[in-house]
Amino acid sequence: MSVPSILDRLRGCRIVKTSAQLEADEALPWIGVDFSDSNDARSTTALLPLLVVALVSALGVAALRIDLIRTRYAMSTAMTEEKSLIEEQRALIVRRRQLRDPVELAIQAHQRGFRPSAHVLTLPEPLPPFHVQGPKDVELPAVAAGPGSANGGQSWR
Repeated sequence: MSVPSILDRLRGCRIVKTSAQLEADEALPWIGVDFSDSNDARSTTALLPLLVVALVSALGVAALRIDLIRTRYAMSTAMTEEKSLIEEQRALIVRRRQLRDPVELAIQAHQRGFRPSAHVLTLPEPLPPFHVQGPKDVELPAVAAGPGSANGGQSWR
């Protein structure tokens, strides 16, 4: 018995098959069988929400992946910039230490015409503030505050 005739018989009436008949039907090849006119065809409108959900979730995953790639590129750029800044900082630290080296300072001073000092003045440490007795206790500094102070000078901004 051929597959189309079996299908035609199954469409016409409901037949209860034994397990031996089911095994025999399973052994038949299904290649070339046309199922397009079967009665239990699924409606395409039932698949539409499923397809929409699948499309939206695929777009969401794609957007997330693009955002992750963009973040990785930004991090890579920031790390490269950080490394270059660290190298520049190291070079500046070395240069500052070279400029503060007493031997280097002496060489530069000699090249620029400075000579060792012939006479050195040592000033005493400034005195701590002292109190003036009077109608108000006033605390005065031991050294002058310079222009812009309370003694009528011009204010500095």
